[in-house]
Amino acid sequence: MAFVPPAWGRQRSCAASLVLALLCLVGAACSTTDKNITILFDDPRGTVSLQAMPDQSVHATHPITLDPTLIAQILRGIAVHDQERGLQKILGGMAAPTPAFSDDQIQFLAPLLAEGLRTATPDQRIGYRVETTHKGSFLESSTTETTVGSLYAYGRQLYVILSQYRYSPTRTNLTTFGDMAYRSRSPDSSGLRNRILLFTPSAAERSAAFDPPTGGKSTDRFLAIDFGLLQQPPAATAAPQVDQTTPPTREAPVGARTSDPPAHSTEALAQEVETLRKELQSVQQQLGNQPAKQDSPKRKVIPQKK
Repeated sequence: MAFVPPAWGRQRSCAASLVLALLCLVGAACSTTDKNITILFDDPRGTVSLQAMPDQSVHATHPITLDPTLIAQILRGIAVHDQERGLQKILGGMAAPTPAFSDDQIQFLAPLLAEGLRTATPDQRIGYRVETTHKGSFLESSTTETTVGSLYAYGRQLYVILSQYRYSPTRTNLTTFGDMAYRSRSPDSSGLRNRILLFTPSAAERSAAFDPPTGGKSTDRFLAIDFGLLQQPPAATAAPQVDQTTPPTREAPVGARTSDPPAHSTEALAQEVETLRKELQSVQQQLGNQPAKQDSPKRKVIPQKK
């Protein structure tokens, strides 16, 4: 049996205690993470979860039932606008806003986010993460883009937060390396450093009236959207008011046959009758001034026999 020096035994005991302490810390961290995040759905397309609200002073209007169609309309109305820098703006012109979510992502997220709003508590928000993989070519490898954010309801507003937009490590490193003015900066893992969010229709956007939610990153972008306004049916186009006493007059196109109102037709008919009557009287007067004509030969008088 090998002899173990007392010093070596104490070192092994200390190492075992250190490992045990580290395991306890890791277990506590995992327990805290599991407590603050509840996964609702997870697959290769993305994840939807319930997360603890970073700002504990915010009490969201949860649970709330919103139709997935309304959620899809909101996601479809969000666009990312790239604020080009100096020379890029001059050379490339003004870039059009880009939809924040693709049709496939909207189809995936809408029902899950609606379920999250229906089950969340006032101290929770709904987190989302979607991934899109683009197949590479013969010379390029495939890339995966990640979009991350969260949302919660407060009153009539739905706060939509975008924390990461189409992030791809390979593409970000290449962009930073090729940008002379920004080469000294760290890579933008958010993809939102020089971008803002827009919403259509703009009448439902309430972002200007609210401060950004606390507890997020400086690169986070958010929108406050009045979903109550979006739920209202579109106003019907007002029909022009027609004056019942005076019918509208329209200029008839050349060559078109117009029909007069009934009152005007009666007056015209009366004038025509009066004209015909006067013409008839004139003809009768002319006939009365002329000598009478014998319409037939005189009959021969036959003497009667006595």
